[in-house]
Amino acid sequence: MKKNFLIFAALIISMSLFPGISNAQFAKGSMFVEGSLGNLTVSSSKTHYEDKNGLPTYRYKDNGFAIGIFPRIGFLVTNNLAIGTTLGLNFSSNKRTYQDEITSVDQSENKVSAFTLEVMPFVRYYFGKPTGTRFYGQAGGGISTDLSRKDETKSLIGPSNTSKYNYTKKPISVSGEAMVGMNHFVSQNVAVNASLGYRYTSSKETTTYTNNAGVTFDPEKYISKGGAFIWNVGFTMFVPCKKKGKK
Repeated sequence: MKKNFLIFAALIISMSLFPGISNAQFAKGSMFVEGSLGNLTVSSSKTHYEDKNGLPTYRYKDNGFAIGIFPRIGFLVTNNLAIGTTLGLNFSSNKRTYQDEITSVDQSENKVSAFTLEVMPFVRYYFGKPTGTRFYGQAGGGISTDLSRKDETKSLIGPSNTSKYNYTKKPISVSGEAMVGMNHFVSQNVAVNASLGYRYTSSKETTTYTNNAGVTFDPEKYISKGGAFIWNVGFTMFVPCKKKGKK
């Protein structure tokens, strides 16, 4: 999280060093189209477990990767105030390896990868006077679901044994977010976009798993809630409204 924040801060500082030229109209009737890349993470962690007597039992290590693409479209309904929607496409992958705490021998390995689609309407308000850089505040909320997901665990010792997880109902997540951002103009109607914010998410899923022998176990339900800092970087193209009397 700290690394992502430092990257975002560096981008903001670097963009402020270059003057922009802005004749874009933030007036009622204008619109913008935005393409952003965000939430890029590469993670690695280790977790250690002990029994009730404080003796080591096992540990696991995680290696993960995630990235999102966020195309947006917005319409100014009054001067400086826009409504629109975001269509988020997210990919994530994680490998978890379980080890025996005493021997450090890998016991099993779990791999999960998912491609997720989200739809999130938003409201955005631009502050200040039209200059080379415009700052804004944005809030939104929506839903997301998996387009595809692969989740399986295999034994790394003894006879080959693979368990595959099946989602009897597609996972559904409901989220809300708030962010602050900036458009730094590099031409008359094109701006670099950068934003930083916070997202709260609540999700539900029902899974079953089938072992190597073909036995399917009873479904289990999972409910998770949590929040995370988010960031986007990309470009915004503005389409100013036509003045009255001009075609």
